[in-house]
Amino acid sequence: MATVGLMENIEFNFIKAKKSAHSCQTLSEHTDWVVRESMKLIDEVSLKKVSKNSGFSESFIRDLIFFSAYFHDIGKASVEFQNKIDGQNIKAFHSFYSFNLTYELNNFDFNNINLLSLIVLTHHTSYYDDIFNNMSEKFQPIFPFVEQFFYNYRDLYFELLNKNAPHLQFTENYDFSLDEMKESIKYLENDRYSFRILYSYVSGILNLADWIASAKFNKIEFDFSNKLNNLEFKFKLKDFQEQIANLTSSAIVEIPTGEGKTEGSLLWAFNNLQNKNTKIIYTLPTQTTSNKLFERIKNIFDNVGLIHSSAKMYLQDEYEKENGYVDQLFYSDYIFNKTFSKPVTVATLDSLLKNFINIGRFNIATVNYLNSVVIIDEVHSYDFKLLGFLKRFLEISNKFEVKVLIMSASIPEILKIKLEIDKLPIIKDSSLFNKTANYIYKIDKLLENSIFDILEKFNSGKRVLVIANTIKKSVEIFNALNVENSTLFHSQFKKIDRPKKENEIFDKLKTGQPYILVATQIVEISLDIDFDVLFSEVAPIDSLIQRFGRVNRNKNQSRIGEIFIFNYREPKPYDDLAMKFAFEIVETGFFPISRYVQWLNIYYDRLLQKDVNFQNKFNELFKTGYKIYDEVLKKPISENKIYDLRDIENEREDFLLIDDYKNGKTDFEHTISLPSIYSKKNLYSDKTKNNYWRILNLTYNYKTGVNLL
Repeated sequence: MATVGLMENIEFNFIKAKKSAHSCQTLSEHTDWVVRESMKLIDEVSLKKVSKNSGFSESFIRDLIFFSAYFHDIGKASVEFQNKIDGQNIKAFHSFYSFNLTYELNNFDFNNINLLSLIVLTHHTSYYDDIFNNMSEKFQPIFPFVEQFFYNYRDLYFELLNKNAPHLQFTENYDFSLDEMKESIKYLENDRYSFRILYSYVSGILNLADWIASAKFNKIEFDFSNKLNNLEFKFKLKDFQEQIANLTSSAIVEIPTGEGKTEGSLLWAFNNLQNKNTKIIYTLPTQTTSNKLFERIKNIFDNVGLIHSSAKMYLQDEYEKENGYVDQLFYSDYIFNKTFSKPVTVATLDSLLKNFINIGRFNIATVNYLNSVVIIDEVHSYDFKLLGFLKRFLEISNKFEVKVLIMSASIPEILKIKLEIDKLPIIKDSSLFNKTANYIYKIDKLLENSIFDILEKFNSGKRVLVIANTIKKSVEIFNALNVENSTLFHSQFKKIDRPKKENEIFDKLKTGQPYILVATQIVEISLDIDFDVLFSEVAPIDSLIQRFGRVNRNKNQSRIGEIFIFNYREPKPYDDLAMKFAFEIVETGFFPISRYVQWLNIYYDRLLQKDVNFQNKFNELFKTGYKIYDEVLKKPISENKIYDLRDIENEREDFLLIDDYKNGKTDFEHTISLPSIYSKKNLYSDKTKNNYWRILNLTYNYKTGVNLL
């Protein structure tokens, strides 16, 4: 087949792979970089795990990584790609051509699937059923000099692996259809688990190496191996912190809030690093708690990552404050950040678990997970569906010998049994649970009828926290109080205003002046705050215990806090019988924290014995969450489907409000998360040509949020 156009006069050594404003990189140069980076990313710990769980030898897997890296861009030696890189406005599907040139290399078959050709096919895009559909009918690739490039693998293989390379036979194949591979993938049946781990590991290393090499070409150097050699905390460790630090296995840590679990867990992670590539992953329930921990530990460790749905916006703001502008270095760094590639990553638990299903570059996250230690903090705060998925995650972690530290102030015994973690070692300091902090009062009336009592505490010089169970009631109470030195905080503020609200709360508390914060359950785990008095509607007891921890946080015996729990008679957001049991079980008086744990276990035992509806919901949600991962394995490698890991009754959506839209403020920061149902009667405009977000005809102000009345 004759060459045409540009390729008639091109020489082998000038086939281009990368181009920037100032230079070009040849295919040979780029390939050499990617292969070398791939070999560096292989660690013996992960390799052994993948070999054991896939059934393939370490030698086979190492070869598959080498040849995937070597052949991933061979399709760039095509007319289309070379014309494109020189400025023509055309499409050039080089990974499809790479696929064709490797399809008949049968050295890497997995149940009639050529893993090598599949990996090079998908190194720029996730696999889906219609990937490059009918490409072979539309394009006839031409590969001048490609055979010379093909056989050059032998010298590089010998240099890097110190042995002779296996023989691979070059074959040109332009007529192959993807249908045969698609059918093989669909019918993997019992081999899906081993197939997924092998595919994820090898393709993940290839993608990561390709990113590193591309960054290097753009004069950006990254080194994500950990250099965590001198972790020290400048205080005397408590007994339980030393016990945690000395653990060499997965475990549970049950220690009250504010006693130093975080420091102990970081020491545990540090002491369980296996090699220079081992990652530390620390998960929390909310974006706010993740951001705050990120701020704390980036002063302890170098090169800390942050992952949650708004992390890019947060990191971009931080980078701009430090550097004055956002440049290419930020965007290159963020690519690595979002796949757990940093030595230490703080993330929401959802963000970690979603990387076990078909979301984004799950393969790179899998590579990093296999050689990681994982901390799951505040485990009590998750709903039953997410806990079901967490159980499956813990089983996978056990299978891959990934150590996990589970932390909470209190985990109900029934949940330990359900998660099958009740046999894990437990670090627990009874003396810390004997501490007392607050006097509890039960008030058999409604919170909104206690405005005078709240104001009385405020006027006596107290810092007062008021927690309502609904946003509507929190707004009503805030307006009724009408106090200048007060803040309202709930989930229906714009993204740009939420950090401002949080900083306002911290700043007000620092002054030590009388202050009122009116909030919803959002403060149970999202803010590290300390008040003198709490007025709260009754809630599930695990939620109440979190609310109690926002009063006299340091258990200072010279300033005993006061907690007032009010009865609650509305159907939402909690179950009626659950609220009835909670109000009955909580007692009036001055109790050690250990008593709170007793209430928690009584509460769950009673609910699961006497409330059939609660029992059915508990079991159904847990089962649904548990099955998500295995349901995903039945699908193609990736389908870019968003899976709901949490039990969300009212689906939420990010909207723009009409005033921001009219003023041109259409970025993510100005969106607000609201139940989708509000679009039915408040929709101003659906997504427009130049705007991704739907627009609501609702008013808004910084003090109280969006007006939904």
